[in-house]
Amino acid sequence: MSSTADELAQRLLPIVMADPGKAKALADVALRDARRSGDHAAQAVALRTLGLAARARHDAADAARHLRASIAVARRHRLTQYEAEARMSHALILDDLGRPTAALREIDRAMADLQGQRRTRATMQRALILRRLGFDREAMDLYRGALRAFRQSGDEVWEARTLTNRGVLHGFRGNLRLAEADLRAAQALYNRLGMATAAAQVEHNLGFVAAQAGDVPTALARYDRAHDRLWNTGVDAVSLLDRADLLLSVRLLPEADTAIRAAIAACTDGHLDSVLGQAHLMMARLSAAQSKAAESRAAAAAARKVFARQKRGVWIARARVAELAAVVASGRAHRGTLRDLRTAGRALVAAGWPQPGWEALLDAAQLAVDLGECATAAELLAETAAAWKLGPAPLRVRWSHVRARLELACGATAEAARAATAGLRVADEYRASLGATELRVRGSVEAAALAGLRLRLALDHGGPREALTWAQRCRSAALSLPPTHPSSDPVVARHLSELRRITGELAAAPAGPQRAGRLLRRQRSLEAEIRRRSWRVPGSAPTARTDVPFVDLVAALDGRVLLELLAIDGVLHALVVSRTRTRYRVTHRVVGPIAPVATELEHLRIALSGQILGQGGTSADRAARGVDALDRLLLDPVADLIGTGSMVLVPTGALHAMPWTMLPRLRGRSMTVAPSAAIWWRVATQPPVDGPTVLVGAPSAPQAGAEVAQIAADQSRAGRAGATVLAGERARVAPTLAALDGAAIGHIASHGEFRVDNPLFSFLMLADGPLTVYDLSVLRRPPALLVLSGCDTGLAEVHPGDELMGLVSALLNMGTATVVASTGPVDDGATRVLMRDLYTHLGAGHPPATALAMAQSTARATAQALADPALRASTDSFVCFGAG
Repeated sequence: MSSTADELAQRLLPIVMADPGKAKALADVALRDARRSGDHAAQAVALRTLGLAARARHDAADAARHLRASIAVARRHRLTQYEAEARMSHALILDDLGRPTAALREIDRAMADLQGQRRTRATMQRALILRRLGFDREAMDLYRGALRAFRQSGDEVWEARTLTNRGVLHGFRGNLRLAEADLRAAQALYNRLGMATAAAQVEHNLGFVAAQAGDVPTALARYDRAHDRLWNTGVDAVSLLDRADLLLSVRLLPEADTAIRAAIAACTDGHLDSVLGQAHLMMARLSAAQSKAAESRAAAAAARKVFARQKRGVWIARARVAELAAVVASGRAHRGTLRDLRTAGRALVAAGWPQPGWEALLDAAQLAVDLGECATAAELLAETAAAWKLGPAPLRVRWSHVRARLELACGATAEAARAATAGLRVADEYRASLGATELRVRGSVEAAALAGLRLRLALDHGGPREALTWAQRCRSAALSLPPTHPSSDPVVARHLSELRRITGELAAAPAGPQRAGRLLRRQRSLEAEIRRRSWRVPGSAPTARTDVPFVDLVAALDGRVLLELLAIDGVLHALVVSRTRTRYRVTHRVVGPIAPVATELEHLRIALSGQILGQGGTSADRAARGVDALDRLLLDPVADLIGTGSMVLVPTGALHAMPWTMLPRLRGRSMTVAPSAAIWWRVATQPPVDGPTVLVGAPSAPQAGAEVAQIAADQSRAGRAGATVLAGERARVAPTLAALDGAAIGHIASHGEFRVDNPLFSFLMLADGPLTVYDLSVLRRPPALLVLSGCDTGLAEVHPGDELMGLVSALLNMGTATVVASTGPVDDGATRVLMRDLYTHLGAGHPPATALAMAQSTARATAQALADPALRASTDSFVCFGAG
């Protein structure tokens, strides 16, 4: 009977690694047959197979039940070998259940009764348990010996398993080249053996290695490929935590939160206590990223308790670091905190976990600078010097930031500047490696803090002109990179089309709550999938430099004034480039605290919305007071520098949403707003575009069709016929995009909406659904001038470093020179009149910024004559962005 059982084992066990569901079905049949025939050895094998299949489906409790049954059958009938093999598998389950000491006892008991190849397999399993306990060197030695034995015997299945486990250990220890080599070799073996599930699990592990190297697009692509192939094996908590770790690194915090909570649920459902501590630790890191110090400390303490119970020394140290980091974030750190951080970091490095060890030591070095312990900080930086040479880009940026802060604290400003410059160069390279705008923008927190330090150094020690150079290099850096085109992905294109269909169904007629719920869930699912696929787009090489030589900048200004606003440590600063009789100069002025400006702007936006909604005099009075206050706060300090002529304005933070032309000193001026001086120069010096005019009037705005028809008629009467007009049901997404590609002027009159939850899904509502930022990415030659005649079309989400996400920033990044858009809600009738005047002045040869200023002056006079505050609020909400 044992020979039959051996044949059964050889047939069933490999299927677990290829298709766990199929293995379970076959094992159920084999168990029933074995019980009927009284074949106890076959029963033990079938039960062991069921246990391993349950483990592959991440159900440790079910796996333990089957394996205990296998052990009991084998022991009752004195089937020593089968009992030992079942114990070998049971040891892994005990480890999964969070009982590593019991797991070691079980594997040692199994090894005592195994010989030859079977004992070698148990040795490999013992190495896995030792690795999880933190005995990495002992585990590596056992892997090495087992691998040699499997190769000598030709046991390719176990050779692949050993390579997989050793590759993961190399990855944790930062030996990424060796990790990649082991995992590639394992995947090749699994593919040759037809073990699809095992090969997919290795694909996920390759994603983990890419994540450790800081290659976010590759890691996400590998994680997604593995997930698509492993959908039938259930929810894997470890995979979810790996993904959460990566999402945290690029500050996709809501998505990381979802993954962590799903991992915790999977741990609970599958009784995977071995992973639960890691899930709590990940939650601590998430809370820290959300600036929730108390929650972070509590989660880290919970994780440490789990690890202590399991006697996992390395993970205890990692949890302790997270606890201490939360103490630092809460402002309660002291020299004892510094000592404990240093101890934990050194322990991690000594255990062969360099990256988390370096991170802990950098935490300690940063705290040492804050506490005035410069000598200690210098020692800690010296200990982590390898992080600058060997670490992933974000860690190298952080090392540079800490070093720059230390040098500055010691009074060595030149050395601080050099350290910050080196770190920003790494940050530029890393940002360029991220293809998706969302990742480029969100992952810039540490780089933005370093950029702020470098800019402050330039202001304090280098003078206004040097500060202007660094302002160009340090803000809106993502928009200086070549654009990516996620909508060129056929899957993304199909999803965008389906999104439009769903939007149409939701808008067409009232749906029952169940159907509407289904449509909304599908909408959210499609948007999430579009975002995920866009994150996988590979990046590009960084541009050589993002600043513009001063002589080139002033040549492009050609008499205009440049006003650049900067927020540093809660204070607004202004850099003004203005012309004297003989030359241009750069002047620095301190404007004042930013908090009262932000408060006044928020109140102004509320008042303007009230005017559009017809709330009358109260809103108008509040708006007038707010405009005067903002003019005083922002422009009084620079009034003698900005004159009364044309202007280029570079705002910061919330001021990107400012309706600038409302300010008394700016009324009637030809003015354009840009994300940075460098981006303004880039679009302003583009060669002129010779192409058609495209006028789109969507039915979502009641007067849009009439608006574009009147503009076309006006142009025809002026002898400028030939505009392409897409109005009513013809104003659909595909024809609109086709017409806009290569146009000189584009005009879209429609309902617009800024999506606060995801700015890249901000849209213009056309006849067949929303035209989003993702849709616009299909344009290869966007219009030189694009007028967005609708509500909120000029708004953007602002991230650290004045990184922007919205319709306007996306268009400027794609190559549109000038965008005219609104920074708030607008009235259709007022907008229609403004747009006709705008095109009249454009036709007379005026540049867009001048044409808009002239049209707004006329509308302002009309509003005053008619005592119509809604007309004035609507027309003044439009701003010229870009070249102007």
